[in-house]
Amino acid sequence: MTQPKLLIFGTLTALCAALAACQTAEVSPTERPLPLAATPSPTIVPSIRVVSHYLSQGPATGEWRVVGLVENQGQQTVGQVQLSVSLIDSTGKVIAEESASTLMSNLLPGEASPFSVSFEGVASPTEAQIETLRQEPANGATTGEQPVDHRPELATELEEFFVTGSGELAIMGFITNPGNRHIALDSLSFLGRAPDDSEKSLAVMQFGPELLAPGETAPFLALAPENSAAAQWIPFHDGRVAERPNPRALEILGDPMLHLTAQGAPFVVGTLANSGDPAIGSVLISLLDGNRLIGLLQLDAPRPLGNGEQLPFAAFGFPGINLRLDPDDPNAIRVETRIEETAVDSAPTLIDMPVNVSMFLSVGSAIFIRGTVHNPMDVDVDAVTVYVEVRASTGELVTAGWSTAGSFEPGASGEFVLDLPIPAGLDATLTEYDLRAIGLKAQP
Repeated sequence: MTQPKLLIFGTLTALCAALAACQTAEVSPTERPLPLAATPSPTIVPSIRVVSHYLSQGPATGEWRVVGLVENQGQQTVGQVQLSVSLIDSTGKVIAEESASTLMSNLLPGEASPFSVSFEGVASPTEAQIETLRQEPANGATTGEQPVDHRPELATELEEFFVTGSGELAIMGFITNPGNRHIALDSLSFLGRAPDDSEKSLAVMQFGPELLAPGETAPFLALAPENSAAAQWIPFHDGRVAERPNPRALEILGDPMLHLTAQGAPFVVGTLANSGDPAIGSVLISLLDGNRLIGLLQLDAPRPLGNGEQLPFAAFGFPGINLRLDPDDPNAIRVETRIEETAVDSAPTLIDMPVNVSMFLSVGSAIFIRGTVHNPMDVDVDAVTVYVEVRASTGELVTAGWSTAGSFEPGASGEFVLDLPIPAGLDATLTEYDLRAIGLKAQP
């Protein structure tokens, strides 16, 4: 079901102001007070208050969830706030306790941030109590060459609501930077409120942009634990003004190809390449039917890529889309990609590892590869990853991927398993595959 909704949000105003009363000490007329040494002005301690919270029962027996809002009512920006959440039974006894953190890592004066915490195996609590444990120092939002005293404005458009196969509520849409400065987006969440204003649920961004240029729009996908009775979704973002990034080194070679498995599940095949300085990044892959966003997935590169390196990939597992996609008309679906990248000081030292394949099996629309990796070096090797690319007899890339095998001491071996989709109707016996295992030399 499509529910378009435009939300523009910035700094939340404080609900109330804290006033400090000044007290004057009495001095006896027969005593002459000694002169006091100059003392530094006292540090202003921000006032953190839990504005509201709601206790609700989850879908499973014994599952409970507390969702609420914490507000900075002080005069200074604070970092992430740590909370203690307790469940109380009808006798006033604490029957469960968990810690939680606000989703926003910085709270400017007057700003609020949502939080959510889940409990399992708890019998019939009657209320929840929240206490503030501590607050972290403020970070990026107030530091740098050009500090800011307000939250940069962002606009969100909610386009698609659907329930995934695991019962989560997915919210997809677009987020736009309407300003004239770059914005780094550390978090994006949506607080779901019922008609009675109670906090029913919290949807947290799983896939989305990390940096938005002036005027730029990017897709996002947020997940809530279940399909709640929320009628209004209020956005909160932890965005900060950022400097203009360096020219991008990572790029997608050619046009990514959309395929469907025999079960109608979509996957996208492409190649990420580096034409500049060493960088690590991710690919945000959108599936669109016309201008309507119908699927979103984020694929993270397993390691930094050096100049000239290429990384073939197959992106699959789009949340909930196989329940809604019409497999009879795949040509109507458009694929768009967006690269998020971070520069690294230098490319790591790569070590090729011997690979032994014990099984290559094609079942339906999937290829399974099992084998072992061995470290013949006299040094430790970290982040060992097995890469495979499968091509048709014509040379076309039909699937690719990787599996992390872990770290290996000298002479050690370990197993790996690769499970990759292939297009419906493809005869896997007519394909060729290239398999490599690459590790990173452990730092001393």
